[in-house]
Amino acid sequence: MSSVNRRRLLIGGIAVPAAALMAGGGYRLFGGADTASAADSVLRAGDLKMPPGTPFRLVALSGKGPMGQTYDRPPNYETPAERLIGRENYPYTDNDYYYVRYREATVLQLNPDNYRLTIGGASAANEITLSLDDLQARATTTVGAVGMCSGEGRGLHHPMIPGMPWTKGDLSCAEWTGVRISDLLKEVGLKDDAKYASFGAGRQLSLTKPEYWRTYPLASVQQNPDAILAVKMNGEDIPLWNGYPVRLVVPGTWAPTWTKQVVSLEIAATPHPMEWSGRPITPNKLSVFSMISTPTDGTRIPFGRKVEITGVAFDDGSGITKVEISQDDGRTWQPVTLDRSYGKYTWRVWRAQIGFSGRGEQRVLSRATSADGKVQPLEPDPEKLANGGRKETASRTFAAVYEVV
Repeated sequence: MSSVNRRRLLIGGIAVPAAALMAGGGYRLFGGADTASAADSVLRAGDLKMPPGTPFRLVALSGKGPMGQTYDRPPNYETPAERLIGRENYPYTDNDYYYVRYREATVLQLNPDNYRLTIGGASAANEITLSLDDLQARATTTVGAVGMCSGEGRGLHHPMIPGMPWTKGDLSCAEWTGVRISDLLKEVGLKDDAKYASFGAGRQLSLTKPEYWRTYPLASVQQNPDAILAVKMNGEDIPLWNGYPVRLVVPGTWAPTWTKQVVSLEIAATPHPMEWSGRPITPNKLSVFSMISTPTDGTRIPFGRKVEITGVAFDDGSGITKVEISQDDGRTWQPVTLDRSYGKYTWRVWRAQIGFSGRGEQRVLSRATSADGKVQPLEPDPEKLANGGRKETASRTFAAVYEVV
């Protein structure tokens, strides 16, 4: 059995059983170069035989590519790490590989011809109803944004964090086009007691909460010109699995509150009584985060060769100023090269060329620093983790693990 199969993956300083990772295969070089000339080149993802970047069985939903089946019912599928950065929509995740997250066993399917969005509520001065055609005609705002679940990396922790056992594919990035929520709020008008905006997606399979609602502090969507009700994803209709025909997108916030199949927007003085999470309503801002996307975990790399590693980094919109990598479990760090910015909410692609000083299991960590001085933590905060701090878990530093042969 190879050392990759026996290894324990580190998430910061936390050891995790390697059963959560797929074992790697061999490696191959393109072009038939001989050993002497090949040793002078840098290996890139296309030169290596990589595992898919998810430990789960690969299954293709209708209209999707093969993705890691975390759960079948409800449908929860993570993006293979090598497909996070799109091949057709760089640097955005291609639509057919954008991760899928649902809480109900069956996905709500809305007829676009009969679709209606109702905007009103107790703290709205008026009520309006818009068709899908109305929304598409008004969809003039386009913004790139990372969608990330607070369960990112939960399945890599030991002991396991309760909930969906995501590994590294519970996030994606897309360019969204839609209607500014601030414009819709101006149209209905707001009463003096308006404090919360709640977004409803229709009926759910739950006796205690037969409707699905997510609530934002009103100011966080009213004062954000990039908060939209999206009707397009990477220039195309939003896939059914990602919220067709209309999805809430609030860039810079955690995606579990980005309601899919939105049919209602209600303004009120209090959070909606059917708010799904049951937790205190906050601005829900993302933490600073980075991760390595390729080579994927378990890749075998020939000793004596340099390899290019690629990753992504993002935060809540202040901007990424630096990404560093470590090959000694965080004792020392070296800066990497950042790709240009595609927008303050879009992840920054980064690259580095590295070598390895020995054979066997090798770990590489990455960490990001944002413009407001926040640094991605190496390990979870035990106190916050004990108090249900799943967002703290999702922003940790994760290791990429290779076998140098």
